[in-house]
Amino acid sequence: MYRVIIADDEEWIRAGLLYRNDWNAMGFEVAAVLEDGGDVLKLLEKERVDALLTDICMYQVSGLETARVIREKYPWMKVVLLSGYREFEYAKEAMHCGVYEYLLKPVDYEKLREVFAGIKQELDRVQHEEQLLHSLGEEEYDQMLELTRHMTGAVLGEDDDSWLAYAYLKPLIHNAPSEIRQVVVKRLMEHLWAQLYQKDRTLAEEFTGKLKSLDVTENADVAQALSNLLCQLNDELVARNLVPTAKKSRDDSMQKACNYINNHLNQDFTYKDVAEYVHLSPRHFIRRFRSEMGETFTDYVLRIRMEAAMRLLDERKILPDDIGQTVGYHDAKYFQQIFKKYTGYTVRGYQKRRENGDENEK
Repeated sequence: MYRVIIADDEEWIRAGLLYRNDWNAMGFEVAAVLEDGGDVLKLLEKERVDALLTDICMYQVSGLETARVIREKYPWMKVVLLSGYREFEYAKEAMHCGVYEYLLKPVDYEKLREVFAGIKQELDRVQHEEQLLHSLGEEEYDQMLELTRHMTGAVLGEDDDSWLAYAYLKPLIHNAPSEIRQVVVKRLMEHLWAQLYQKDRTLAEEFTGKLKSLDVTENADVAQALSNLLCQLNDELVARNLVPTAKKSRDDSMQKACNYINNHLNQDFTYKDVAEYVHLSPRHFIRRFRSEMGETFTDYVLRIRMEAAMRLLDERKILPDDIGQTVGYHDAKYFQQIFKKYTGYTVRGYQKRRENGDENEK
């Protein structure tokens, strides 16, 4: 049984919403009947609720403002707004705040029951998805959700560890059945949608279409395809100055270049590719990069890749033989040579040093 809150500042409407529906037969238990959005938010701090049926205009905290807070704090909840005719266009705009549906007053109770039948189907589907993810095991389940949050943050410029999240997510997705792959992709889409829509509606719709069309079948390299798509999205957001950058140069070109390198760490690229991305000539880009970053482009990329490899080895969540490819070296023998030259240790020697101190093979 799912839980729903009813909220309206008019007593007779609250009574109608409560008593003119057989909520239990609809698959819902009425958790509370409240007068204001503020009361709703106070209750949600104490109890988990699955849905909210609320008037768009209330005395202190409106239904629309309540929906915005719910979208941020309780993204699993389904919100249905009730509005008068004069607020109709306003209510339509609310759909972009994560509102599930809006209904005109006076309430058409048959339509309301249809809407909540759809909500129940959606909640049933989410519950089924949760069971699928839990089938991976509790640790893998928690890790999967945490990594999707990290990748979302990385795309939106709030987390610098996009390569690390991808590196850990890759084996989980690769070994999962296609049904679970679909769930992971969907979770990423849900995490990104609302914030991305606020930044650029056209980009949000274009990205969502691409994400929905990803091939998640057993033979597809969905992890790589997903990584490429998320990197492209972040590149576009950075290029449009829609995400924050960590530090400023004259025009942010070098920070954007570093962002590109970090996001494409597992891919083949040259300084010419990065120069083109930041709209500079290759020769001018190389000079500026060395001047502003204090090291050559080649040295920077090598350092970032080696630091990434060492971090992955320290974390012990990826097999040593897979780390080279994860940080952009697709020839395993070449990666071994580069790693030993940079660190003084073989890959396995580095791991043993971490286990037993510095007395291991060099």
